[in-house]
Amino acid sequence: MILAKNSNFRMLVFGRVLTNFGDSVYTITLMYIAVSIYELGVSSLALFGLVAFLPSLVSFLFGPFIDKFSNKKLLLIALEVLHFLTLIGVLVTVYYQLDYLFLLILHGIFSFANTLIYPTQSSFVPEILNNNKDEISKSVYIMNVTNNITNISSNFIASIILIYISVVGILAVDVFVFFLSILFFLKISNNRITMNNKKVEDTDFKSSIKYSFKYFWSQKEPSRIVVMEGILSGLTTMIMRIIGIYLVIINVGVEYLGVLLAFQRGAEMLGTLISAKINMAYKNFFMVDYLVSGISIIMIVYVENVVAKLILFSLTFLFIGMSGTVYGKMIYEYYEPQHLAKVSTVIYTISSVAIVACMVIPMVYKDIENLILITGIITVLFGLYLLLFEKTNVIAPERALSKNA
Repeated sequence: MILAKNSNFRMLVFGRVLTNFGDSVYTITLMYIAVSIYELGVSSLALFGLVAFLPSLVSFLFGPFIDKFSNKKLLLIALEVLHFLTLIGVLVTVYYQLDYLFLLILHGIFSFANTLIYPTQSSFVPEILNNNKDEISKSVYIMNVTNNITNISSNFIASIILIYISVVGILAVDVFVFFLSILFFLKISNNRITMNNKKVEDTDFKSSIKYSFKYFWSQKEPSRIVVMEGILSGLTTMIMRIIGIYLVIINVGVEYLGVLLAFQRGAEMLGTLISAKINMAYKNFFMVDYLVSGISIIMIVYVENVVAKLILFSLTFLFIGMSGTVYGKMIYEYYEPQHLAKVSTVIYTISSVAIVACMVIPMVYKDIENLILITGIITVLFGLYLLLFEKTNVIAPERALSKNA
């Protein structure tokens, strides 16, 4: 197993797990701080959400810089130190009850570090695994499983400890978590990493940005799937933000939202575990995914039985869990290691634009059932699009661009 035989990858995964855990605890705690301590209104909370998304919207600007940065370990540690220092700033702001503007600025800095640290980790994986394609493919599964476990446990733990520990105490614990993640990243040995020997030409900033998009679109199959995934991610985020209202509409009660979210997380986790056994062409998998998920979402609206709705809901997120691993493998398969940060940041930008756009929809159109129905129809249409397209190879074709950025 990669975790057992590659100590560098093990340190990266442990550091990544702690980063995800700390990030989740921070997000939940910040929401509590904003509502319960600073008593912010809807507009101020929306501003906090916007600040968190802004770095993702422009993340493509930083992809070329990450790819050209030869010492990924140093960059990773620098971003984690930024997390660490920002969190200390949040702790001081809350402890001394400073103006919420400080909190907003610190949240922006934290979100900026978050936006860059995950593409940095993604581009670092091939170097750590010596560009071994088989191990890279396995690493996607390992990271998805650990991410899902971390997300489930951190949300649960953060919700529980908020009852028994002060906000300042939780922030202090979170500062320590990020400190530990820095220690794990420091343990990564540069001497045991085979650096990519393909030289990246030093181009000007504007040319690098243009090349990022050109290179991303050069692979037709994955780029189309990325756009579809981005749109569906935005629609799913929109639905999950208003799902509590739907529970009231079907006379279930918003108090069961926790149960619904537990089924969501459980289904995603099961899907991630199953994903290791999937051996299909990427296009074929996403075609089945979209058709089954889309029909399930449509049926949720028309089926009366609550248990049946829950089963259909869980089936949808089962496929979402499976798709995470397949999606990650597809990106590593089609795109060259020295351009992974460019690709990752372009993907983040596409997803973020879709999420922001979809979050605006309920503000102007408030029919919840129709929004769910439209989401299902769009998902099915994407599945039909892939079904009717010309078949492609399971293995990625030769790289469309031989020129390096």
